[in-house]
Amino acid sequence: MRSRLWLAAVLACCGCSGQSIFPVQGKVRFSDGSPLTTGRVSIDTGDALTGSWGAIQPDGTFVMGTHTPRDGVPVGTYRVYIVGAIQQPSGDQVLLDPKPLIHERFTNPATSGLTFTVPDQTTWEIVVEKPAKAR
Repeated sequence: MRSRLWLAAVLACCGCSGQSIFPVQGKVRFSDGSPLTTGRVSIDTGDALTGSWGAIQPDGTFVMGTHTPRDGVPVGTYRVYIVGAIQQPSGDQVLLDPKPLIHERFTNPATSGLTFTVPDQTTWEIVVEKPAKAR
Protein backbone atom coordinates (compact mmCIF):
# COMPACT_ATOMS: atom_id res chain seq x y z
CA MET A 1 0.00 0.00 0.00
CA ARG A 2 2.78 2.40 0.95
CA SER A 3 4.57 1.77 -2.39
CA ARG A 4 1.35 2.55 -4.30
CA LEU A 5 1.00 5.88 -2.50
CA TRP A 6 4.63 6.71 -3.21
CA LEU A 7 4.20 5.87 -6.90
CA ALA A 8 1.03 8.00 -7.11
CA ALA A 9 2.86 10.95 -5.52
CA VAL A 10 5.78 10.62 -7.93
CA LEU A 11 3.48 10.45 -10.95
CA ALA A 12 1.49 13.45 -9.73
CA CYS A 13 4.64 15.53 -9.30
CA CYS A 14 5.86 14.67 -12.79
CA GLY A 15 2.90 16.56 -14.19
CA CYS A 16 3.26 19.53 -11.83
CA SER A 17 6.41 21.07 -13.21
CA GLY A 18 6.14 19.97 -16.82
CA GLN A 19 4.64 21.95 -19.64
CA SER A 20 2.57 20.44 -22.41
CA ILE A 21 4.84 19.68 -25.34
CA PHE A 22 3.47 19.43 -28.88
CA PRO A 23 5.24 17.84 -31.86
CA VAL A 24 6.38 20.49 -34.35
CA GLN A 25 7.88 19.81 -37.76
CA GLY A 26 8.32 21.70 -40.97
CA LYS A 27 10.41 22.66 -43.94
CA VAL A 28 12.68 25.58 -44.76
CA ARG A 29 12.89 26.61 -48.41
CA PHE A 30 13.76 29.50 -50.66
CA SER A 31 11.10 31.30 -52.70
CA ASP A 32 12.08 29.24 -55.77
CA GLY A 33 11.12 26.08 -53.86
CA SER A 34 14.65 24.77 -53.31
CA PRO A 35 15.36 23.62 -49.73
CA LEU A 36 17.73 25.22 -47.26
CA THR A 37 20.00 22.22 -46.68
CA THR A 38 21.77 23.05 -43.43
CA GLY A 39 21.40 24.99 -40.20
CA ARG A 40 19.04 24.95 -37.27
CA VAL A 41 15.57 26.37 -36.71
CA SER A 42 15.44 27.97 -33.25
CA ILE A 43 12.82 29.72 -31.15
CA ASP A 44 13.22 32.75 -28.94
CA THR A 45 11.78 31.84 -25.55
CA GLY A 46 12.90 35.03 -23.85
CA ASP A 47 14.96 32.88 -21.49
CA ALA A 48 18.63 32.30 -22.28
CA LEU A 49 18.61 29.00 -20.36
CA THR A 50 15.84 27.28 -22.30
CA GLY A 51 14.94 26.90 -25.92
CA SER A 52 13.75 24.63 -28.65
CA TRP A 53 15.43 23.85 -31.94
CA GLY A 54 15.44 21.49 -34.88
CA ALA A 55 18.30 20.53 -37.19
CA ILE A 56 17.61 21.26 -40.85
CA GLN A 57 18.05 18.15 -42.96
CA PRO A 58 19.41 18.11 -46.55
CA ASP A 59 15.82 18.13 -47.88
CA GLY A 60 14.97 21.23 -45.79
CA THR A 61 12.85 19.39 -43.23
CA PHE A 62 13.22 19.71 -39.47
CA VAL A 63 11.63 18.39 -36.27
CA MET A 64 11.72 20.59 -33.16
CA GLY A 65 12.88 19.46 -29.74
CA THR A 66 13.03 21.08 -26.31
CA HIS A 67 14.13 18.59 -23.63
CA THR A 68 15.33 15.94 -26.06
CA PRO A 69 15.79 16.07 -29.82
CA ARG A 70 12.46 15.86 -31.65
CA ASP A 71 10.24 15.85 -28.51
CA GLY A 72 8.31 19.01 -29.46
CA VAL A 73 7.71 22.57 -28.30
CA PRO A 74 5.81 23.95 -25.27
CA VAL A 75 2.61 25.96 -25.71
CA GLY A 76 3.30 29.57 -26.66
CA THR A 77 3.84 32.12 -29.39
CA TYR A 78 7.45 32.29 -30.50
CA ARG A 79 9.70 34.36 -32.71
CA VAL A 80 11.63 31.92 -34.89
CA TYR A 81 15.08 32.34 -36.43
CA ILE A 82 17.75 30.26 -38.16
CA VAL A 83 21.33 29.71 -37.07
CA GLY A 84 24.24 27.97 -38.75
CA ALA A 85 22.98 28.32 -42.33
CA ILE A 86 26.43 28.65 -43.85
CA GLN A 87 28.22 27.03 -46.75
CA GLN A 88 29.48 23.64 -45.63
CA PRO A 89 32.81 22.13 -46.72
CA SER A 90 32.68 19.09 -48.97
CA GLY A 91 35.18 16.25 -49.05
CA ASP A 92 38.62 17.38 -47.93
CA GLN A 93 37.75 21.04 -48.49
CA VAL A 94 38.32 23.44 -45.60
CA LEU A 95 36.37 26.69 -45.62
CA LEU A 96 38.30 29.52 -44.03
CA ASP A 97 35.58 32.05 -44.82
CA PRO A 98 32.22 30.24 -44.95
CA LYS A 99 29.49 32.14 -46.79
CA PRO A 100 25.97 32.61 -45.39
CA LEU A 101 23.22 30.80 -47.31
CA ILE A 102 20.37 33.06 -46.13
CA HIS A 103 19.75 36.77 -45.67
CA GLU A 104 21.08 37.89 -42.29
CA ARG A 105 17.64 39.11 -41.13
CA PHE A 106 16.59 35.46 -40.67
CA THR A 107 19.39 34.87 -38.14
CA ASN A 108 17.89 37.17 -35.51
CA PRO A 109 14.53 36.62 -33.79
CA ALA A 110 13.89 40.38 -33.72
CA THR A 111 14.25 40.77 -37.50
CA SER A 112 13.29 37.41 -38.98
CA GLY A 113 9.58 38.17 -39.26
CA LEU A 114 8.85 34.51 -38.44
CA THR A 115 6.31 33.90 -35.67
CA PHE A 116 4.46 30.68 -34.84
CA THR A 117 1.94 29.74 -32.14
CA VAL A 118 1.97 26.25 -30.63
CA PRO A 119 -0.31 24.22 -30.55
CA ASP A 120 -2.26 26.13 -33.22
CA GLN A 121 0.62 25.79 -35.70
CA THR A 122 2.55 22.52 -35.52
CA THR A 123 3.63 22.31 -39.16
CA TRP A 124 5.85 25.24 -40.06
CA GLU A 125 6.54 26.26 -43.65
CA ILE A 126 9.42 28.72 -43.57
CA VAL A 127 10.43 30.67 -46.67
CA VAL A 128 13.79 32.44 -46.51
CA GLU A 129 15.68 34.74 -48.85
CA LYS A 130 19.20 34.36 -50.15
CA PRO A 131 21.84 36.74 -48.74
CA ALA A 132 21.98 40.32 -49.97
CA LYS A 133 24.53 40.72 -52.75
CA ALA A 134 27.70 42.58 -51.87
CA ARG A 135 27.97 45.96 -53.55
